[in-house]
Amino acid sequence: MGGRSTGSAVRTTHVQISPAPLSRSHRRQHRSRLSEGHPKGIILAFERAMIVQKGIVRGMILKGKVALVTGGAKRVGRFIAVRLAEEGMDVIVNYRKSQEEAVETVRAVSERGVRGLALQGDITKPADCDQLIRLSMAEFGKIDVLVNNASEFLKTPFNELFLNRERYEAILDQLVSVHMKGPLYLAGKIGMDMKQRGWGRIINLTDRCTIKGTAYKDYAPYLVSKYGLYGITQVLAEELAPEVLVNAIAPGLVIPSEQLSPEEIRQIREKLPLNREVTPGEIAEDVVHLIKSSAKTGSTILVDAGAGVHTF
Repeated sequence: MGGRSTGSAVRTTHVQISPAPLSRSHRRQHRSRLSEGHPKGIILAFERAMIVQKGIVRGMILKGKVALVTGGAKRVGRFIAVRLAEEGMDVIVNYRKSQEEAVETVRAVSERGVRGLALQGDITKPADCDQLIRLSMAEFGKIDVLVNNASEFLKTPFNELFLNRERYEAILDQLVSVHMKGPLYLAGKIGMDMKQRGWGRIINLTDRCTIKGTAYKDYAPYLVSKYGLYGITQVLAEELAPEVLVNAIAPGLVIPSEQLSPEEIRQIREKLPLNREVTPGEIAEDVVHLIKSSAKTGSTILVDAGAGVHTF
C-alpha cells in the first residue's frame, strides 16, 4: 500500500570502498598508500567514507524493531505503518476514534509477516499516553521508533478567531495538545527509554510552512502548533543525542482535506511545479529513510511537490 516492498534485499555496494572488506592491517596499508604524495584531505575523506559505509549497513537492518505510529489507522498514518511492516518492523497502530480502520491497518501489517497491534488512546491526554506506552511495552518489550503522525487540520477564519474567548481557547488548546503537548510527552517518555537502551528514532510530521513558503490563510492555530512541533524536533535532537536521532518531515498537500473545496485544490495543484500533490507512499518512504539514516538529527525533510519554490 504505502510503497514498494524491499523484502530482504539489502545492498551496500553503492558505498563500498573496495571490492572486498578490508582487514585492519590492509586498511592501515591503504591509508599509508593514500598519504604518499596526497593531501591530508584525501585520507580524511577515506575515513569518513568508511564511517558512512558502517552507518548505512547498521541502518539497513530494521527487522525485529518496533515502531509506534500515532494516528496510524488511516490516511498517511496507514501508509507509514504498512511501509514499516514491509521493512520487517512490528508496528503499534495508535488511534483515537477510528477503530475499524485501525483493525484494517493491523491486518495489512500482519500480512507482511510481522506483528501488529491496534491501541486506542487520545494523545492529548497524558494518562492515555502512559497507558499506550505501558501496553506497548507489555506486548513488545520496547519501542524503537516513534512516529508522531497524529494531526488535526482545522480551518479557523482569522477574523472570527478572536470574537469568542471560550472558542479561541478551545481551538488553540486542542491543536496545541495534538501537535505539541502529546508528541512532546510521548517523545520524552519513550525517548529516555530509547536513550538508555542505546538506540532510537523519533520522527515528527510537521508542515511545509514551518520551513518554507508563506502560511496558509485562516489556519493560524494549526500552523502555530505545527511550528511548535518543529521546535520540539530541534530541542529533542539536542536532549536525546547521540543515542536517539530526532527528525521531522514537512509535507505539503498530501491527501486533500475535506475542508478544501475542489476549486481550492485545483488552484493549489496548478501552482505546484510537479502539478500534483505528494502521495502518502512518498511520505512513508521518507520515514523509512530517516529511520535508516545514522547522520541526521534535528533535520527536517521538505516533501511538498516543489511548493517551496513559490510562495502562495
